Amino acid sequence: MIRSLRLLAALLLLSSPAAFAGLAERYFDAQLQVVRALETKIDLFADVADESARRLVGGGNLYLSGEPGMISELLSRAGGLAGAKGLPLDKPLPALGRNDVVLVADYGTPGKLGAALEKIGPEALVIVFVSAAHPLQRVAPAANVRRIPVDIPLDSRMLRPAAGDPLMPLAPPALATAQWTYVAELLGACRRQGKQLAIYLSIFLDEGRKRFERTRGLLFEPDVKPPAAPRGEFARTFLAQARMSLEMVRARELGSLRQAAAWVREAHAAGRQVVRSLTGHLPPIEAGHYGDAKLFAKTQQLAGEKGVAWVKETVRNGDVILFVAYRDDDAVTAAANALGARTIALTSVAAGLDQSRSARHLHINQYWPVNDAVLELPGYDVKACPLSLIVTWSCYQVIVGEAIAPSRAGD
Repeated sequence: MIRSLRLLAALLLLSSPAAFAGLAERYFDAQLQVVRALETKIDLFADVADESARRLVGGGNLYLSGEPGMISELLSRAGGLAGAKGLPLDKPLPALGRNDVVLVADYGTPGKLGAALEKIGPEALVIVFVSAAHPLQRVAPAANVRRIPVDIPLDSRMLRPAAGDPLMPLAPPALATAQWTYVAELLGACRRQGKQLAIYLSIFLDEGRKRFERTRGLLFEPDVKPPAAPRGEFARTFLAQARMSLEMVRARELGSLRQAAAWVREAHAAGRQVVRSLTGHLPPIEAGHYGDAKLFAKTQQLAGEKGVAWVKETVRNGDVILFVAYRDDDAVTAAANALGARTIALTSVAAGLDQSRSARHLHINQYWPVNDAVLELPGYDVKACPLSLIVTWSCYQVIVGEAIAPSRAGD
């Protein structure tokens, strides 16, 4: 009887989705686990956001610090806070007061977080976004420090090749999810103080960038009296949107992600160029750093007429170009395809009809809206909190990982 039960348990384990998950599945499952864990911390987000709002309404500044890519992710960002300021720790810091709030993101490098907190000092409210496994989590924080633990390993790089550095870091999308959840709840907390934080509209939708310029550097909207938001509502809503987009990609796009990885692998093995075009905040900053593979011959900004000219001058038959962008640029991808190159687009808006029929072009849907932001703010003219980095950088890491260590669903 016991032997039969053990056999049944083994068969059930082998039949479970996790038992057969390849790199792609495991990466998305890890990001979804981050979302689920953050959903259990809504009260923590609300408490920290309420404390932050009181300080900011009292005349404080909001600073972004820690990992350079994460500073870039939240700075001057569509759907993000117009009044946030970068605080790079390798430069002299401004005088920080008790009403100031500093967000610090940490990827887990030993000693780095402790040194950052020491430099920032004891006056400002410091909110740390860090692996739940970080050693500092076992030590009581300083009186001015609040910690948001994120459910990832201390060294979050999933793939450890036989040669070279570990790859496929979970940290950037996971910490971005936590930080944007905090921003969502901060918006609600400031509304409970009668204030509307100024939010950027995407420059791709803002003709002449008029609204972008109006809100540049503005922490609060001077003439907006927003309705109050219940505690936890905005954080919960944003996490639900993040979970839905990640689930959609996992359910519908893994085959295309593996196809993209195969194209990259084939071109690399044949000695062809593998080029990437990176649009956005964190991707260009972190290209070639922290767990990124050395697969790409060039990193270019390929869009519009200049992009077409570069393609015609540089691209050859058999090359591959990977686009991380807001929308497909048909002219650029069509020019590359006409030369015999393959193109991969991680975008939210698909190619036009003619280009979508090209056997050399692959669009991988990201399941976030073209304006990127997903959090509706009643009584305000734009949405807040973007998803693009969370979803698109996850897809990028999966392509890199599967290109180096291919797996199949069922492996």
